[in-house]
Amino acid sequence: MKPSPFKKWKRPDCLIKFEVPETDFLDWLVSKARAHAMRDLARGRDVAVPQYKQAIIVAVMESKGYDFYTGEILDWALIRKWNNEEAKRGGGEYRKRFWNLPTVVRDHDQAGLPVFRLCSWRMNDAKNDQTLHEFLDLAAKVKKHRGKMLR
Repeated sequence: MKPSPFKKWKRPDCLIKFEVPETDFLDWLVSKARAHAMRDLARGRDVAVPQYKQAIIVAVMESKGYDFYTGEILDWALIRKWNNEEAKRGGGEYRKRFWNLPTVVRDHDQAGLPVFRLCSWRMNDAKNDQTLHEFLDLAAKVKKHRGKMLR
C-alpha cells in the first residue's frame, strides 16, 4: 500500500465550521504551495514546498478562514470546483461566481521573507503585485476621487 502524500498535513480545525472536506483542503494546499514554489523557482529563489505548505496552513489558521484584507467569509465550498470548459463558455459571469474562492497571496516582511495571507480570488486580482501599503494608497485615491461623485 502506497503511503498518503498528506501524512503530515491536515486541515486546520478553523475550517471544520465551513464543512471543508479534508481531501479537498489538502489538494488545495498542494496546489497553492506548488504554484507559489514554481513562481519563486522561476525568479531564482530557493524553494521548499513543505515550508510553503506550513506557511499556508499558518495563514489559514490566522485568518480563521476569512479574507485577510476585507474580513469577508471565504466560500470554501468553491475549492476544487473550477471547470475550464465551463469557464470558456461562461466567461466573466462564470468567473464572478468564484470571486470568494479562497486563495493565497504572498507579501514580504521587512526582512524580505515571504508572508502568506488568505484572501478571495477577487481581492487577489485587485491587489495583484502591489504591497499592502501600495494597494491601500491606491484604494484611498479611488475612494477620494469616486466618493465625490457618489455624494
